[in-house]
Amino acid sequence: MAKSLIMAAFSATLGVAVISFPGWKSITCILLYFLFLFLTQRMNHLFYYFLIFIIFVLVASWNNHRNVTTFSGTETQQIVYFTDQPDIDGNILRGKVDTLTGEQLMLQYKIKSEQEKVQLQAGLKFGVSCPITGNLAKPERRRNPNGFDYKRYLELHSIYWIFKADTLSLPTCSAAKQTFVQSIRDFRSEAIIYVNEHFPKESSGFVNALLFGDQKWIDEDELVTYQRLGLVHLLAISGLHVSFLAGFLFYLGIRVGVTRERMTLIMLLLLPIYIVLSGASPSVLRSCFMAMLFFAASLSKKPLTAGEIIASIYLLLLLYNPYFLYNIGFELSFSVAFSIIMSGGMIQRYSNKLVQLLVISVICQLAALPVLLYNFFEVSLLGIFLNVLFVPIYSSILLPFSIVVLLLHLVSTALADPFLYVLNGTFLLCNRIADLVVHIPLASMTFGKPVFWILLLLVVAVLGLFICWDTQSKYSKLVRYLLISLLIIQYNIQKLSPFGEILFMDIGQGDCIFIKLPFNRGNYLIDTGGSIAFNQEAWMERRKTYNTAEDIIIPLLKSKGIHHLDKLILTHPDADHIGSASEVLQHIPVKSIVIGRESESDYLGKDFVEVAKSKDIPIQTLKRGEVWEAGGVSFQVLHPYKKEENTNDASIVLYAKMGGLTWLFTGDFGIEGEPELIASFPTLRADVLKAGHHGSKTASSAELVETILPKVSIISAGKNNRYGHPHQEVLDVFTKHGVKIFRTDSHGAITYRFKNSTGTFSTQLP
Repeated sequence: MAKSLIMAAFSATLGVAVISFPGWKSITCILLYFLFLFLTQRMNHLFYYFLIFIIFVLVASWNNHRNVTTFSGTETQQIVYFTDQPDIDGNILRGKVDTLTGEQLMLQYKIKSEQEKVQLQAGLKFGVSCPITGNLAKPERRRNPNGFDYKRYLELHSIYWIFKADTLSLPTCSAAKQTFVQSIRDFRSEAIIYVNEHFPKESSGFVNALLFGDQKWIDEDELVTYQRLGLVHLLAISGLHVSFLAGFLFYLGIRVGVTRERMTLIMLLLLPIYIVLSGASPSVLRSCFMAMLFFAASLSKKPLTAGEIIASIYLLLLLYNPYFLYNIGFELSFSVAFSIIMSGGMIQRYSNKLVQLLVISVICQLAALPVLLYNFFEVSLLGIFLNVLFVPIYSSILLPFSIVVLLLHLVSTALADPFLYVLNGTFLLCNRIADLVVHIPLASMTFGKPVFWILLLLVVAVLGLFICWDTQSKYSKLVRYLLISLLIIQYNIQKLSPFGEILFMDIGQGDCIFIKLPFNRGNYLIDTGGSIAFNQEAWMERRKTYNTAEDIIIPLLKSKGIHHLDKLILTHPDADHIGSASEVLQHIPVKSIVIGRESESDYLGKDFVEVAKSKDIPIQTLKRGEVWEAGGVSFQVLHPYKKEENTNDASIVLYAKMGGLTWLFTGDFGIEGEPELIASFPTLRADVLKAGHHGSKTASSAELVETILPKVSIISAGKNNRYGHPHQEVLDVFTKHGVKIFRTDSHGAITYRFKNSTGTFSTQLP
């Protein structure tokens, strides 16, 4: 029975996937799967699995059909109902809301004063309805390769519009009639606020994550560290938490005299409440429903195997919402739990509890491997051993201790303070260990995002390895070699690739250009972008500020399997070109930093200089006439040649020939220096011109265009930037001379991928 349900779960997965991602990849997976069934199953079983596949194809199709917007985009007034506690971060309020038509919107509102913020924090709760005015806006699509697709994320939650509210007046809002579910959600919100107000900042976020499934209060750097080490699952309510709490309450009830049958009924009533109390994430749903099914089966005297339980819950959740399939928490929760269940026999072969814990950790890491590589592009080898240390600490010490301390604090602050001190110190110690380990070599290995065939083979290899381990098959060694070979290939994918790439990232108002030569013979980053920080009042500050390196550049480089940069070229010291250099240096190994000669004094006091010194990264200076070669490509420095008063005029100007085209990279070099450049290089020609100064009218003059005769111009400018870049005068010059224009504000990231002397331009947005 368990085997049939598990195979049915695979059939359902393919049925949902083929609707969301129609194409040759889905068809390939389906054909391979049914070929496997044809060779291994009886015909009646094959028909049963095919029927499940068709049912879930229909379910996913119906789900797509009904999840469409009813708005035209011109609506300016709405009455909305808050379906969850809104998130107030600094001076921005965000939250999911329902409209009178039943369609959900993502509400966004800019709070106007500290007093209004306090009022909204106290007054806006689940079930409150408010009249609002504003405008509907389409969510942003992915603007860089392998980046976060906010539009897709919201669509998977059946949200198609962001309502940017101009007015949100609390006195005009009204509370809905209190329901039992609403009471639980209100209690959860108040408990989270209580923890934030009374627990130390270092531990409050972790306590809220462990008890209420709310991770947003954890420091972003700490969260990233846990993610890179493969420990982030400890901060999400999962099977460990539910098993501990359910088991503790069950046996506590029995010890105080409650009968087993009555205690089972009580658990069946408490678990749905806990689902709401802990945020109802996919991992919570999976864990709680499995526990409920286990208790229900024991009550009916018809015990189910763990495989039957998890497969049944998987099918029911996917039937309820096919979009769960694309939730990372759902994927990780079921893949890990399923793999542990599959490997139960193997785990029991080891009598030593420590060895069992190590084996379970290996199983979890392997099960999560395809999901982690596809979504986060890196895995941690040390995570296997760290889980052996951290899992018992979090599940057996920190989770119950957090509950005890919170309950004590509600009774008496003085009584709870000593225990709170110990709890806080334990979290600090764990975080300190994680911070130290994350900087050890191999703590986190970047593999890049696997292509379809490698990902498919990884999934097959991992499943095959579990099956071979459990059955002690003679093919176990062969499958291990396959898995190791795939990982070696993926880790060295850039060394094996004959393709080069020139990528103009969309980082907003700034420049960042990544150049990758074939066979990993050279990786260069020209500028890093960076945002300008403005002074804000304390109440307006966000929990996490936007950073081009951490939010765009580093994930993008990791997604491409880039392990190092040969040169970080900083054209000039303006913040929109070097503002994120220090973060790049901290996360990506860099062999050398390049700046313009005669500009050294302009970089004094910059953050990246201190980081470079601490990492022994040399800072080189370049001037006109210098050349370097790599991978058959020659880079020639055309500027600077003397000290310049204006930092823009001091920009490094590079000339190169790659992929059958000649390229001119200009930084913010402008019209004041262009005449001298033309005079010094009268025969200069470039097929591709990176327009100077983001398309400003102070650069890319008609004289320069007439001299170098570009076929293509790349303009790096932020969408709706405050400077109005690119200026119409520059666009008119390019149009007049027949130059094809690519713009990051309109097209997103712009990529030129080449092999030998031929290549193709592509844009992230159509």
